[in-house]
Amino acid sequence: MGKQTGFTIPELVVTILFIGFAFVAITQLYLSVQRIQDQTAYIQIASHAAQTEIESLRNGNYSSLADNSTIDFSGSLPAGLPGPSSGNVAVTSPMAGLKRVDVTVLYTDHGSQHKVELTSLIGVIGISQ
Repeated sequence: MGKQTGFTIPELVVTILFIGFAFVAITQLYLSVQRIQDQTAYIQIASHAAQTEIESLRNGNYSSLADNSTIDFSGSLPAGLPGPSSGNVAVTSPMAGLKRVDVTVLYTDHGSQHKVELTSLIGVIGISQ
């Protein structure tokens, strides 16, 4: 009987297992990259919402910013932010003629709560004064 050429069953099993493991690893890598991209997008959306609120307060009337007050802007958060989400501004006055606004945006992503915080100072002399 002549010598047959080809792969043996153990060689084929090892090759199939190797390809299977490689496929699983590549799939997990893809899912991890997708998750990181989503998280980055949510941080960008929350940061933009906070910056927009700060600009809105800067362009408003300085005297309407009451000391030790809290402003809720949850209703104006973008729809792209996963919920539940909320936005608040804490206004303090570190010195005369100056207001400090601490903006906080909270959102929940896959059961985990995330927070973006921005702080800005607004002076009595501004565009609308």
